[in-house]
Amino acid sequence: MFEDRPTYSFSRITTFEQCARRFRYRYLDAIKEGFKSIEAFMGQQVHSTIEWLFNERDRGHTPTLQDSVSHYCASWDREMAEADPAVRVIKQHDSVTAQHRQGAELVASSFERIFLGDRLHTEANEKHFEILLGGRHRFQGYIDRVARSADGLMHVIDYKTGRRRSKGFSGKDAEQLQSYALATFAETEEDEVELVIEYLRTKQRETRRIGRDQAEHIERALVARIDELESSSVFPPQPGVLCNWCGYNDICEASSRSSKEQPWRDYRTQTTQ
Repeated sequence: MFEDRPTYSFSRITTFEQCARRFRYRYLDAIKEGFKSIEAFMGQQVHSTIEWLFNERDRGHTPTLQDSVSHYCASWDREMAEADPAVRVIKQHDSVTAQHRQGAELVASSFERIFLGDRLHTEANEKHFEILLGGRHRFQGYIDRVARSADGLMHVIDYKTGRRRSKGFSGKDAEQLQSYALATFAETEEDEVELVIEYLRTKQRETRRIGRDQAEHIERALVARIDELESSSVFPPQPGVLCNWCGYNDICEASSRSSKEQPWRDYRTQTTQ
């Protein structure tokens, strides 16, 4: 009954809210983005390394700090060589080397701050879910880590590598985790979950305990946002500084500056030694 309807995600919703034109290009026109930013690429390698650490522990291994950084470096080189679309350096004074170093530092600090002292039992890494919202909207996502404490409390954990962070447990980061809590309640019999946002750059952690009695409110809010999206018949651009990081700025007439005017550098095969 719902197979012919689109599957939404939190990022799909927020893409529409941030720039309806980008939403149209990606989800309606199915146009592939022209590049991936170096910041996004670095974040993916850090995420995959943290996932690897907990998977290794579950296999009975004891990875060291050097192991984690080595894994990150190998993943970086492999993924950079195969990158499609190309990875783009956007900031004028940024570089592949600088971002690679920043990611290695995030891996090292996360190993010491998060991994070493962790006593939770991992139930899943990069857990995929798909649920039905409001009886009509398919909604999916990937949870970085699902783990359980000794007292039985489920933890839903998300890692953030960006520079921006919300004040306290609020904003889009919190709303994303709340949608993950909704999925957890839909798929399990948990009565409450602990939501955890790990801000890797600032080494800060934000938490919020969510009860099953809050699920209905979270679901109504998500359904309202999807309904607004689906009622839209025009998809205007929202030009601004973030256009520089948009993979469609080569084709969007509203982009603040065209690629011909930017000193951008694209990479596919560059590795770091």
